[in-house]
Amino acid sequence: MSQSEFAAAVDKIVGDYNDRLKWVSFSKDHLTREAAQVLIEQWSNFTRHSRQCWAHVVGNCPIIEARKFIVTENLYEEEAQEGHSHFEILVRMGMAVGLTRHDIELAKPLPTTVVAMNAWEAMTKNRSWYEGLAAKSVLERTNNPNCGNFSHHQADYWTRQLNLSKADTEFWWMHDSVDQIHGDGSLKLLEKYLIRDDQKQAALRAAEESMMAWTVYFDGFYYEGLKRSAARSTRLPSSNSSKGFSR
Repeated sequence: MSQSEFAAAVDKIVGDYNDRLKWVSFSKDHLTREAAQVLIEQWSNFTRHSRQCWAHVVGNCPIIEARKFIVTENLYEEEAQEGHSHFEILVRMGMAVGLTRHDIELAKPLPTTVVAMNAWEAMTKNRSWYEGLAAKSVLERTNNPNCGNFSHHQADYWTRQLNLSKADTEFWWMHDSVDQIHGDGSLKLLEKYLIRDDQKQAALRAAEESMMAWTVYFDGFYYEGLKRSAARSTRLPSSNSSKGFSR
């Protein structure tokens, strides 16, 4: 398998799984504030857990170039810049849709989120560095234009349907930008250092298993979002009732 064939295989896996996400079709025209809140609550767990997974990859990796890239781009850039960490930007978006910092910081993970995070931990901690890197990097490649352009579309959907500003949706716009660097850089490292076909096949298996976990993760807050949206609808007063309304 050539390097270009390997890269194309990675992107096909990412694109195919992204296109099948229920959340993608739902959020395009039917996004609700309740569903958005669920995503942010679950993403708060994912964001903090992700740092641990990246640390596992670094710890398993003997290649200085790869370790430096991950520490710089996925640990320092995402966490260490005061007021601009990915978690803080997520909190600001959550507050724009009606959550409090307390809601976000203490959000309980759904069972599907727990299962997905356990899968990512196992793939990054207990396998080779390149399988761990493949498992994590494909999540960033969901934002590549060839693989679904996920965050770019979410920024548009949230702005249009929830009446949020570009500043409110900075979390999505930021990922649309930085994950081009992160995802492309990780893929180039895999292309450079995986010289045997068995290594490439193992990395592709890890990439697909990671996207399976991504599907479980997203399905969880898709269904929970539907549940909360429906519950809110049942609480709304009937339009033909005069109670509580002025004429």
